[in-house]
Amino acid sequence: MKPNIQVCVFAYNLQSTIADSLNSLLTSCGEYPVQVYVMINGCRDHTLSVVSEFAKRYLNVYPIEITLGDKSNAWNTFVHQYYDGESIAVFADGDLTFAELAIAQLVDYHLNNPHFLAVSSFPCLKGRSAQAWRTALLREHQFTGNLYLLSPRYIQRIVANNVRLPTGLIGDDSMLGFLTATDLCSGKDTPLENIGVCTDAVFNYEPLNPWRWQDIKLYLRRRVRYSKRHMQQSNIVPKLKRDGLAVMPKYASQIDTLPIRWLSSNVLFDLIAARAIRREGRRSAGS
Repeated sequence: MKPNIQVCVFAYNLQSTIADSLNSLLTSCGEYPVQVYVMINGCRDHTLSVVSEFAKRYLNVYPIEITLGDKSNAWNTFVHQYYDGESIAVFADGDLTFAELAIAQLVDYHLNNPHFLAVSSFPCLKGRSAQAWRTALLREHQFTGNLYLLSPRYIQRIVANNVRLPTGLIGDDSMLGFLTATDLCSGKDTPLENIGVCTDAVFNYEPLNPWRWQDIKLYLRRRVRYSKRHMQQSNIVPKLKRDGLAVMPKYASQIDTLPIRWLSSNVLFDLIAARAIRREGRRSAGS
């Protein structure tokens, strides 16, 4: 009897692409029984109505509307409210499509290598950095936040320890990669032992076009997000290494220092990110 799969899909303002993504996802599961939870978080477009119509045709697809537009909060919501405690959990971004049987391959890899706490997928060969990304994944057993699997025993421990990602965290993949490599802050950092990489579970994404204005704006926003991630991780991870899960903040803006990389190409984005974090910190302090 094949194990049941629960897939958590993160969707934020994806009205034009989410149906194609879900069709691709369902096909990629092969013969595994699957339930798909689409975490529709803070959308200002028609993503909810598109997914709701899709769910009328596919009864194993469940649209979950979340008011707050925050991926980390959506992850917490699925793990602590919708995960059934026994299924194999797969997490996917809603702007991807998937190679043939990609999710089935991910699950097969887990069943053949159950000692891994998590299994990363493999990016398609698109964009300038794709090959370097693949090489680093295999060498370092990095955590791919685009598409990944958490073993039942690991996610059960996450729930039992009430592990939650900070609201507003940029780089959920980086934090989950750290938590997995260290087996929930156990004192060891062993990604090669804890994270598997399934090269047959390939996800497809559209690289940015440097000549398209919309993509240029998206790139600039990403640079600010990368700066926020740098500041958040620089504050949170050292504390977790020293004091364990108990010091995980509720909000990612609850950090002590804002390290500006003055002598680098990141300086402008760091300054913008620092201002945004201060503003978010004032809001979280008042909530």
